[in-house]
Amino acid sequence: MATQLQHPRSSRLVILVSPAEKQRIADSAAAADMTVSDYMRTAAERYSEPSEAEQMLMRELLTQLEAANTSTEKAFAALKTQQARAANFDEDAYRTQVREQLLARTDIDWNALGEALTADARP
Repeated sequence: MATQLQHPRSSRLVILVSPAEKQRIADSAAAADMTVSDYMRTAAERYSEPSEAEQMLMRELLTQLEAANTSTEKAFAALKTQQARAANFDEDAYRTQVREQLLARTDIDWNALGEALTADARP
């Protein structure tokens, strides 16, 4: 036997939604094992404006999110710069430059280094 309501619901409330919104609401109601009417009524009754403390927390969160977004944008810009630099990198020219710099050093005994490396390579 159906439950009798103390105050029968006889008034209609019409809300306009897109077909996608209607489907999401219907899916959410079904997941909650409720009719769409009960789901919407419950959602409307439970809604309340955020308190002053909640508003302050949301402002702080927004400030932190904006700072994080700024940092992320800077990181992506730096990454893009480095990717462009890597795309233009000439490995052969770099190797030639480093080789010339090393050979110009007078504090390295290249003959002794070569002998030491050759000796280590022998069984």
